[in-house]
Amino acid sequence: MTLLDIGGGLGGIQHALLDRGVVKAIHVDASTAYLRAAREEAQGRNLADKIVHLQGDFTELAMSIPGADLVTLDRVVCCYDDMQALVRTSAKKSGNKLGLVFPRDLWLIKIFLPLVNFIIKLRGSSFRIFLHSTQQIDSIIRSEGLTLETQRKAGFWQIFVYSRNEEVHAST
Repeated sequence: MTLLDIGGGLGGIQHALLDRGVVKAIHVDASTAYLRAAREEAQGRNLADKIVHLQGDFTELAMSIPGADLVTLDRVVCCYDDMQALVRTSAKKSGNKLGLVFPRDLWLIKIFLPLVNFIIKLRGSSFRIFLHSTQQIDSIIRSEGLTLETQRKAGFWQIFVYSRNEEVHAST
């Protein structure tokens, strides 16, 4: 099995799955600091030869990135303004499973998120947090031939795992 970890940060998902049978991983992250730390951690775990690290915006790099059996987006959707492009492109790259962790679109979060973004802006950062519609995310993924397998809520976060419908995937 292969893994495409979009916004993989320090590499926690890659390392865990490589320890559990994944043979090759591609790690895409916009942050050079995260990539540097992930490379160091992979070397320390003797996994460096199994991970390809790519720096940049996944949606811009996607044409040059092969698909993978497993595609993960752990707390990435909320950091990206063009959710539709990110989710659609990641779903297209998924050969078997797509896993996402993103904020629940609750009214309380909708109220406080502008305040959080304002505080971030006051601190001089251009980073913003986006709250995207769970229904829209689900609809985009389903339109790419994936079916919801598991959904869990964990406080602020929700976890979705989709599986590829082989009949639809084989015809595309």
